[in-house]
Amino acid sequence: MPNTGREDSKHRLFVERLMIIVVFGVIVAVLWHIRSLIVVVTGAVVLAVLLRAIADPISEHTRLGTRLSTAAAVLIVAGVIGCAGWLFGSTMADQFAHLSSTIPTSWEEIRTLADAVPFGPQMLASMESGVDIPKLLPQIFNMVGNAATTLLLILFGAVFFAAQPSLYTRGVVKLVPPDRRTLVSQSLQDSGRALRLWLLGQLISMIVVGVLTGVGLWIAGVPSAMALGFIAGLTEGIPYLGPIIGSIPGILLALMQGPETALWALLVYVAVQQIEGNTLVPILHREFVSLPPALTLFWIIAAGLIFGIVGIIFATPLLVVLYVMVKRLYVREALDTETSLPGEPEDEREGEG
Repeated sequence: MPNTGREDSKHRLFVERLMIIVVFGVIVAVLWHIRSLIVVVTGAVVLAVLLRAIADPISEHTRLGTRLSTAAAVLIVAGVIGCAGWLFGSTMADQFAHLSSTIPTSWEEIRTLADAVPFGPQMLASMESGVDIPKLLPQIFNMVGNAATTLLLILFGAVFFAAQPSLYTRGVVKLVPPDRRTLVSQSLQDSGRALRLWLLGQLISMIVVGVLTGVGLWIAGVPSAMALGFIAGLTEGIPYLGPIIGSIPGILLALMQGPETALWALLVYVAVQQIEGNTLVPILHREFVSLPPALTLFWIIAAGLIFGIVGIIFATPLLVVLYVMVKRLYVREALDTETSLPGEPEDEREGEG
């Protein structure tokens, strides 16, 4: 009988472990199939945090509730965008029209310059032979359509999240055992605070890069400097690849003015990135959210492989949330090791210790 009981115990343990492995595999498979939805939810949460950052002060200084303050935040954002479009819209439209008409000419200038460079014609011929325009155009239209659909889903999801944030946070908290709900609720608040700080730092970085690039290109004599600065600031939100993507239109347009202007344009882009990387980024990391550079790089690569281009855009905010959760729930609680969290007040940090 004792041997039989021991065998039954081993059998139950084996079955339990097998079931855990199976359940874990099913969860991984489901998450893999809905990975596009995960990106949409992440984008909606990021935008909802931005809306709440505007709505919370409105709610504190007025008698408006959560929903009305969110509606006011949406109207403020739409009003700012509308005013910017009214003030600079015609100039920006003219400059973007100029870009669309002159960049093809710049490509012809590149071909002319390549003819005078050793192996230049061969390199251009190999590039052009690798691009099948009839097949490429439908893919581009498909990408644009998918991007527009994803953007609409993110916008509507952000408004819903921002209008009732407590509803969704309570739903997440109820998924854990009652004795751990307070800890999970605090962790969600820590993640939201860190995400808000990251967004603020990212917006400051985008504005500074856009203004410096636009002014620098204007001084260098590159046409459509305002539009090019806007593109540089906008693409700054894409980690690592953004500065390269944002510099391509400016360099192409500068080539049309001559090699000297193109060299000055290249120097402007490099100088702005050096100023941002060596001066602005350390200040933002010290005041807001600091992530390990190697961890950020490899996480962005992994997000790009798993989620695609959109995953690269939202990889860093997702990493911010995961980073804070690991430090709060695992390092501080499970390992009982003191660690700082982004934006955490000193008195709370001392209280935890």
